[in-house]
Parts: sequence; C-alpha cells; structure tokens
Amino acid sequence: MSLAEEYTDTTDASRLERGLAYFQRNSRAYLLIAPTALFLLAVVGYPILETFRLSLYQSPADSNIETFVGLQHYAEIVTSDIFYQLLWQTGRWVVVGVAGKTVMGLLIAVHLKGDIRGRKFFRTAFLIPWGIPYAISAVVFRWIEHPQFGFLNAILLKLGLIEQGIGILGNPDIAWLGVVVADIWIGTPFMAIIFLAGLQSIPQELYEAAAIDGAERWHQFCYITLPQLKSVILIATLLSTIWTFVSFDTIWTMTGGGPLSTTATLVIHIYQVGLQNGNLGRGAAYSVVGFLFLFVFAIIYLRVYTRGGDEL
Repeated sequence: MSLAEEYTDTTDASRLERGLAYFQRNSRAYLLIAPTALFLLAVVGYPILETFRLSLYQSPADSNIETFVGLQHYAEIVTSDIFYQLLWQTGRWVVVGVAGKTVMGLLIAVHLKGDIRGRKFFRTAFLIPWGIPYAISAVVFRWIEHPQFGFLNAILLKLGLIEQGIGILGNPDIAWLGVVVADIWIGTPFMAIIFLAGLQSIPQELYEAAAIDGAERWHQFCYITLPQLKSVILIATLLSTIWTFVSFDTIWTMTGGGPLSTTATLVIHIYQVGLQNGNLGRGAAYSVVGFLFLFVFAIIYLRVYTRGGDEL
C-alpha cells in the first residue's frame, strides 16, 4: 500500500470513527426525532416524489392510461408565454403582499407595545382577521369592492374622488390590487403578533440609555428596534412568503384568476390545468416548478440569514 493510499485509508477510518462516536453520543436525540422524521417523510416526501413521477407522464384525469413523455411538459412550460406571465403575476402578488403585511404588522406591533388605553382590546381585535376563514374574508372584500353596493366606492363617491362606482375586480389593470389588499388584511395580524413578541424581548434599558443620550424615537427605531428584530423579521417574512406564494382561497374566491387571467398566479394555474382541464401530468409539472422556486428561495434566504452567525 502506498503512502497516499495509507493516508486516505487512515483519514476515512478516522472520519468513520468520529461519525460513530458522534452518533453514539446523540443516539437518544436521534431516537426521539425518528418517529417525526419518518412521519414527515411519509406525508411530505412521498407526495413530492409522486408529483415528480406524474409530471413525466401524459395522464388525463378521466383515464387510467399513462403515457411516458419524459421532460416534454417542462420543455413546453418554459417555452410558453403564459409561464412568464404567471411568474410576473406571482412575483407581483408575493412581493406586494408580503411587503404590505410586514410594514402594517410592524406598525401595529410598535403601537401595541406602547402604553396605550385599551391595549388588551386592540390586541384581541387585531386577531379577528386571522381567525376568519380566508374564503369568508374574500367574500367580504368582494362586497366591499362591489361597483354599485360596495363600501369602498361609497366612500370615494362621498369624498368626490370618483364620479361613478369603479368595478375594481372587473378591471384587468387594477383587479390584482383589489385582491392583494384583502390578502394584506388577512395576513397582517399574524405578522403583528410575531413582531409584538419580538419587541417584548428587547431590553427596555437599551431605549432608556438611548433616551439619555438624546436619541429621538425614529433613531431608536432604526438603531435599536430593527437590529434587535432582525431574526424575527427574517423568519416571519420567510413564512409569509411561502404562505402567500401558495395562497389559493383569496384569489379564487374573489376573481377565480380573472379578469383575462390577470390575477392568476402559479397556484391558480396549477388548479385550472390539473383539475379543471384534467391534464394531471402538465399540472404536476407546474407544481414541481413551483416547488423548486420555493425551495431555491428558502435555501438562498436562509444562507443570507445565517451568514451573520445567527442560528435558527
């Protein structure tokens, strides 16, 4: 045996020994998480693999016959114009929705942390949108934005900003705004509660020391609140991004993806192609593409998050 082979063999043996020793030290922890890991593998891993397998076949929903087509669905998707339109509409929906929920949630949390009268009532009241089913909230907003009987048009007419009611959800240029406002209203309470919990963990001494040094409230917010909330904001926005990306109820209830598919996102299109049109293979291919987008986004997001030495 040469010196290089002997060195490689020794290194591999050393790594194997270290691995076994590490496993023995943490064997109890592995045994405790094993049932949950197996359960997740069964209920999450298997559907993902089955969806990928289905995406390689031409499989109509009304037939048991499957024809292997390889990557044909993926090739047709990336060369179609509708795919890039869906990416733009999904990105717009996610970016505006998450930004709106984050800003509104942070503003509400900062004010609820202060010593205001009726704080307990407002904390409870802000949870109401989170407790109402998405479909019901969407129906309420559809009535609010109704061109003839809607509350929003009534206010705009009263203020003299418009001369006649506007059919927001029927206008291809602004329908997505009408839907995203409803999504922001639904998702803001979750962000506010998460941010409020993070704010209460910031030591009050930091604000008192800053006040003694003459720092104004805006500077305290920029140099104390935001840095201390960094971890909470990153995790909350990551969760909100995933939930907004896969959101279905609000869009489908308010517009069904219309008018002219201007409010359709990738998830809405998956439902239309796979279940309404019965093309399970193409719908599965769209699902895999959407999953890959979210997976890559989460990896990059967490890499950026942990670059500063923070841990989950």
